[in-house]
Amino acid sequence: MLSVSNIETFYGETQALFGTSLEVAEGEVVALLGPNGAGKTTTLRSILGLSPARSGSIHFDGRDVTRTATCDIANAGVGWVPDDRRIFPTLKVKTNLSLGKKKTRFRSWSENEMFEIFSAIEYLMERDCENLSGGEMQMVAISRALLGSPGLVLFDEPSQGLAPKVVQDVMKTITRLKSEGIAVLVVEQNALSALQVSDRVYVMDHGRIVHEGSAQALLDDDALRTRLLGI
Repeated sequence: MLSVSNIETFYGETQALFGTSLEVAEGEVVALLGPNGAGKTTTLRSILGLSPARSGSIHFDGRDVTRTATCDIANAGVGWVPDDRRIFPTLKVKTNLSLGKKKTRFRSWSENEMFEIFSAIEYLMERDCENLSGGEMQMVAISRALLGSPGLVLFDEPSQGLAPKVVQDVMKTITRLKSEGIAVLVVEQNALSALQVSDRVYVMDHGRIVHEGSAQALLDDDALRTRLLGI
């Protein structure tokens, strides 16, 4: 579903990614882990076209999107749940959700299905988003991404600032997406939670992929996990 091949991305003259390559298959959950400043979010931004790669290539659903505008990448079926949620605070929940709706070649989701995943959403539809808790905002951000009929969802720090119960709900949602055949690439500081729901893992450091392999193998190898992630 997603193939990133040897991309190099810069902010001005400062290079952030050095030959980054990764893949995510249909119905696969892949974790992208590493310390702060390693290049994880920049990788997501490059996939989305927000920080375009200067070299290398990015293919989504068999299509080269390396030089494609972000709006066209989204319309092709790439969903994004950013670390700061990007909710419109003065708009109601129902309006924020409606703004995310679009048709792609992938499976469509309904608001009723969002209520099944996050039961609280149904009772928040008329509330202004500025009055939501962090966990409620995250539910809205994920629901908005799913209503865009994605074939791939990019999660950037989905558990950041959330209570443990909400983190569990978010991870269950990621597992649900896998069962629906949706590809997921998740950047997460809570590495253990991410590894528990992932099939494979890439670890980044200083803009480079320094490890790739089975998520379960990294969970089971305490010495390797400590060396790569410090946990």
